[in-house]
Amino acid sequence: MINLSLSVRQCDCPLSAASRTHDVAFVTPHWHYHHDRSSLELRVLAEGRDRTALEDGLEILSSHEGTERFELLAKSGSTARARLTLGTTETMGTIVENDGYLTGPFENVDGRERWEVGFDDEAAADRALETLDRTEDEYELHDRRRLDPETVLEGLWAETVGSAVLDGVRELTPTERRTLRRAVEDGYYAVPRSTTLGDLATSLEVSDAAVSKTLRRAERKVLAPTKAALESADPRGDGRQPGARRETGRRGRDRREPDRHGSA
Repeated sequence: MINLSLSVRQCDCPLSAASRTHDVAFVTPHWHYHHDRSSLELRVLAEGRDRTALEDGLEILSSHEGTERFELLAKSGSTARARLTLGTTETMGTIVENDGYLTGPFENVDGRERWEVGFDDEAAADRALETLDRTEDEYELHDRRRLDPETVLEGLWAETVGSAVLDGVRELTPTERRTLRRAVEDGYYAVPRSTTLGDLATSLEVSDAAVSKTLRRAERKVLAPTKAALESADPRGDGRQPGARRETGRRGRDRREPDRHGSA
């Protein structure tokens, strides 16, 4: 599987039209492409600079010629949730015609969408990019990489460890959080160290013993769940991160054509 990370400025997308015209942004966590109807069904989260910007953006979504169905599900202050069905845009049509598929949520800010798109082989990905070069939409390729079992395991490994770190950080008390942050910022964990326990105690206006005790408590809360995650997520049992020797390909394109709607 080939995964492309793209940012696209579409001329015919209602979401792009709304975020380009008003100070509103959209995130699409759930979507489904109906091949039989050539339409994309979305669940959209919208956030405006204020309530007026949000409502103006939603008005464009509901009235745009590319919108087949619009249903406001919830609205509170400057945020909203909506169900949206769109006709196939030129860029989406290019992806679908080359057997591509969206592989994750996408977002739309300032008239530009960030997409994660998958293809089953290199040739299909190349054909899609070559076709996009001939369309009126502007796009930029940020990353291109092959996903194999090792890279998938690597992503799961990183997610597991990251979640463990966050869980540990959430357990920190305000004092532990402040002390640990100061220790990191002042170089207590640098090699060689650029500060001492005494220096930290002076800056925090507590005793050396208090700093040492607080740091040990903080370190235990952060490192204990991290160690457990490392052990459970390491399929080899040798401490090496999955995919450590993987090589990734990268290919960049950047087309800068004038925007039909007057945006830079």
